[in-house]
Amino acid sequence: MAHDVFISYATSDKPVADAVCAGLETRGLRCWIAPRDILPGLDWGAAIIDAITDCKAMVLVFSASANSSKQIKREVERAVAKGVTIIPLRIEDVPLGKTLEYFISTPHWLDALSRPLEPHVDRLAQTIRSLLARPSRATGGVALPHLSATHAGAAPLPPPSRPPVTAAPARASRSEGAPPRGLRPAHLLGAAALLSGLLVVFGAFRSSAPQIVSVQFPSQILANNEPAQGVILFKANKTELAAARFDVVQAASFPSLSLPVRSGGQKEGSFGFSLQTAVPQHVVLQAVLVDRAGRESHPVKFSFDVAPAPVTGPVGGRRRSGPRGVEIQAPNGFRFRLPR
Repeated sequence: MAHDVFISYATSDKPVADAVCAGLETRGLRCWIAPRDILPGLDWGAAIIDAITDCKAMVLVFSASANSSKQIKREVERAVAKGVTIIPLRIEDVPLGKTLEYFISTPHWLDALSRPLEPHVDRLAQTIRSLLARPSRATGGVALPHLSATHAGAAPLPPPSRPPVTAAPARASRSEGAPPRGLRPAHLLGAAALLSGLLVVFGAFRSSAPQIVSVQFPSQILANNEPAQGVILFKANKTELAAARFDVVQAASFPSLSLPVRSGGQKEGSFGFSLQTAVPQHVVLQAVLVDRAGRESHPVKFSFDVAPAPVTGPVGGRRRSGPRGVEIQAPNGFRFRLPR
């Protein structure tokens, strides 16, 4: 499957790169990031080249570590050679090294020097959407407006490029199909591109469904009915959250769940949840947030393995085992147990 964005980052910046990847994917952009999207057994270098070739844009998480990374220099060089648009996302205020400056000699940057990261990711997603609306290989490098972390609100999208105007024949007449003055094809195409850009901006501001920034949960828990704690980071509008739903994508024995949630009117924040089971299995869940108006967030998948619990010692000649089933701990203190 083709991806929209290739995320290039240094190993030390992986937490930021993962957050950027999750933020873009919750906004509907398909991302390729290593090592998540490299299938086991594939050659690492070949997988990187194929991904850069298939992606329409590269987001470079730029820092001091990225500036000195030989791997990133190779990825950037390949992206330039293949005509992929490079979008530097600066997370540290460091000067551009000579090698990267050779490939990315541009004053246009997306700055993410302040925290939280979510507003910068939102502006990054808007910029990527505007670029994807244009011909994918026509930019020949970076041609973005300068966006700074100190700017308030959403940054404006780049103005649509005007197509070249072809000269009309010297003696063209109305009878030969020439358009009336003021309605040349170039003008119509430019107006259509401008309208398309305005609709993208309007849709981004009008979108009011809650968003899941990330789901954090242990990659492995024990099948002993002991609750394992997780956290969901979210962004919401003025409408308060009502519930968090966990739909089962893959499991041997695990029910779909729904928890009541109260966000307290916060526009962004986090809440905790806990899951437990006594059945060893691999579980893939899909988290969805629902607000009180019934609007749902984009689903975010997460998975974990349930390992067999250690066998406890005999008690009164018998071995103890916990009750089988699934129990969830809601944020408001209520605990629910569902039989297997």
